[in-house]
Amino acid sequence: MAQEVNQNAILQAILELSKQVQGVKTEIQQQLETVEKRLEEKMESVEQHLGAKIDGVDAKVHVLSHELLETKADVLMLKQVR
Repeated sequence: MAQEVNQNAILQAILELSKQVQGVKTEIQQQLETVEKRLEEKMESVEQHLGAKIDGVDAKVHVLSHELLETKADVLMLKQVR
């Protein structure tokens, strides 16, 4: 009889631990989802910021290449006049 009570207590403890493990698992999953969501939002923000910076650099390179082309054309025209 004592062994039967002991086995029931062990079974009850196992069931309780199982419930606790499930609770911890659910909590970890929720925390992971929250972290993933925040990470995605941060990445989108960084992508937008970098995109704006790249657009600015692209515009500057375009202006510089245009000015370089004009300068080369002016130099070529001056060489031809000589």
